[in-house]
Amino acid sequence: MKSLLSFAILLSALAAASSLRAETPASSPAAKSLLTNGDFQNAGADATWPADWEQNKEAPITWEKEGDVRFLRLVATQPEMTVEQTRTIDLPESTKGVDLGIRFRVEGFKFGTNSSGGPVFSKDMHFNYQFLDADGNRVPKSGGGFVLDSHAKDWTDVTRRAMVPEGAKKLKVIVVLNKLTAGTLEVSSVTVNEAPEAEINAIKDAQAAAVKKAAEDEAAIPALLALPSKTEPLKVEGNRLVTPDGRQVLLQGVNVPSLEWSEKGERILLSVKVAIDDWKANVVRLPVHDDFWFGRGKGGKGKPNDAEAYRKVVDDAVKLAAARGAYIILDLHRYHAAPESAVDFWKDAAARYKDNPAVLFDIYNEPTNISWEIWRNGGDVVVKGKGGAPDTTFQSPGMQGLVDAIRSTGAKNIIIAGGINYAYDLTGVLNGFALDDKGGNGLMYATHFYNWHRDWENRFLKVAEKYPVLVGEFGADVKKMGFIPAKNQEDPATWVPDALAMVQKYNLNWTAFSLHPKATPVLISDWNYTPTPFWGVHVKDALAGKKFELGRLR
Repeated sequence: MKSLLSFAILLSALAAASSLRAETPASSPAAKSLLTNGDFQNAGADATWPADWEQNKEAPITWEKEGDVRFLRLVATQPEMTVEQTRTIDLPESTKGVDLGIRFRVEGFKFGTNSSGGPVFSKDMHFNYQFLDADGNRVPKSGGGFVLDSHAKDWTDVTRRAMVPEGAKKLKVIVVLNKLTAGTLEVSSVTVNEAPEAEINAIKDAQAAAVKKAAEDEAAIPALLALPSKTEPLKVEGNRLVTPDGRQVLLQGVNVPSLEWSEKGERILLSVKVAIDDWKANVVRLPVHDDFWFGRGKGGKGKPNDAEAYRKVVDDAVKLAAARGAYIILDLHRYHAAPESAVDFWKDAAARYKDNPAVLFDIYNEPTNISWEIWRNGGDVVVKGKGGAPDTTFQSPGMQGLVDAIRSTGAKNIIIAGGINYAYDLTGVLNGFALDDKGGNGLMYATHFYNWHRDWENRFLKVAEKYPVLVGEFGADVKKMGFIPAKNQEDPATWVPDALAMVQKYNLNWTAFSLHPKATPVLISDWNYTPTPFWGVHVKDALAGKKFELGRLR
């Protein structure tokens, strides 16, 4: 896990404060503009290019006009091509913060791909900025940017506020097409305004308070790890979870991701503490990956990762939750059909946590592209070859095979099994494909749904009448997902209240996605754990006890 020593906390807080999410409001119209000809209206000396803007004549960028609107058009004329438009300006000595903005629209967008032809979501369109010193060198740990919405067919405005770091004398803005397969980006306005001093001072005050709290939270963690567990054992009775004395427990919390992609995780322990202490969660879903668990993942300097260090992060997250009487859902965060390696993982992990009442086992994140027969009982799974490669086949143990592997260790921990179609669909559970617990403390079933999923009642609510159901992932973001048609993604303003009201009305257990500022849909906008207004604020309210009124099911 990344160091959480005071210096690191300071750096992360500074970075968070200097790079707020795109919903930050722009400055007032009276704000001092620092960038000339940001609307591209004025021509340069040769009348073929806007004044004050740097031109790369070899790049596929043109200056266009549509009615009264002038704009730059950037085109990815071939796959894996990078197209950039930059502008560097001087910053007045008095400038403490800037408000950056861009107006844009998009046509024909296709993500860049990997060697197998699959989409790479980082190969997209960005509006970036860098702070430079007097010599034009980038100020360390400064700058930032955001992804531009690939669904923006009409002119769309996005803004961001950034703190000016010490030593910065210049600002460079960069509009970039980053290795797309195809796409056209049109930009009709770029703005850089001097942010009001009073607002910057308020941000600094909030930043200082966040640094202080983060340091206090970090300092408290070692003592918490030494405390005995306060977590009560759970078992399944009907469609509920109960303690040994029969008290019903409803699990409500958040996902804390990053161990599925990082050998050390990103602020895992601090996030677990914040989730439980500040957000009032009684459960944290912790995605992990078996490659890191067994030391097969990528570590530093190209070496395999340290398996024991990775496991210690998980152990400490469990201890931290247990010290607060909360639970950890250990999620093997993989897709498609479970391979035999998942059996190895669960035999090892189950043996490690079989006597720990704080741990529940979410045995396979999101099964997809398989039948219910393969889901339950396993069998031959065909993987389609890409790029002309032949198909391959592997043997899956099925979800029942994973249950059997866990129970073979003597572990009685509650097991959670996600359905098919990326865990959304649980219909097979009521049609002959329910799992056999084999003498444990019970089984739950998991659904994952987002703001494009429909048919809640048939896909998982009917199952919840008979079995306990965990909504392992759900959420909505104002930034639409590039791999789902924009028209299918409901506005968070209407979707979020109904989604929370639904899980409350039907007594579903739930873990919202995600307590990480870059794993969308995001509950937080920065590492100060500032709740996002479209998702995080409402989840935090729900965890604090607010009841939402259900308008309609989807």
